[in-house]
Amino acid sequence: MRRACVALLAGVALVAACKALPSAVPLSNTGGVLEDTGTDRDRQPQAALAFGGGSVETKAPPPSPTRGPSAAADAPVDAGAPVAAATAGDGGVVAVTWAGEYFGNDRLTRHFEGEPDDVELDDKAHTRVEVPAPNALLVSIVNSASGDVICALHATAEGATATLDAGQSCFGDEGSTATVTDGRVTLSGDRLVLDFSGTVVASTGDEDGTDDDTIEFHLDYHFDGRRR
Repeated sequence: MRRACVALLAGVALVAACKALPSAVPLSNTGGVLEDTGTDRDRQPQAALAFGGGSVETKAPPPSPTRGPSAAADAPVDAGAPVAAATAGDGGVVAVTWAGEYFGNDRLTRHFEGEPDDVELDDKAHTRVEVPAPNALLVSIVNSASGDVICALHATAEGATATLDAGQSCFGDEGSTATVTDGRVTLSGDRLVLDFSGTVVASTGDEDGTDDDTIEFHLDYHFDGRRR
């Protein structure tokens, strides 16, 4: 009985001595938590994390392009590319073909003081352009119903734009005179646009000459058509 008690006390003393020994696993200095290597791993470049621990070759970035002539400037010039037309500053002359028969729409508006405007529209309007001399145009407004020329106006052309000579008569009739004050003609491809203004002086007297009074009003004309 005594031997059993001595053996039991020896076992208890051995267990207490084992508990006092230091741990074989080293602890970090952060309060006993095992070192977390994930922080260091995340700080490493991904190229160093190849499977098997082998190194991965990292290609160096391409060198920055140096300043110099652009690729467009170094590209060869296409010999078959069209050559731009010479401008007036280069002494070049641009040929504009004005002559032709133009059909489209027109609008004649008579402005009366104190009264509504009188507007005439024609969706079969016809204008003829002739070139009697260099830079000189003859612009004729043609009656779309009869084919007769209502009036023929002279204009001076400069490229694709022409200016009507002032003082000409158009849309006048018996007992009235209609004088063109200003006008412009433009040509874009086969499209012709004509605009002019004028002043009309008309007699209001009787046929026998009594009560001979006159009235004055203004008119505007617009034509937009294409060459056929």
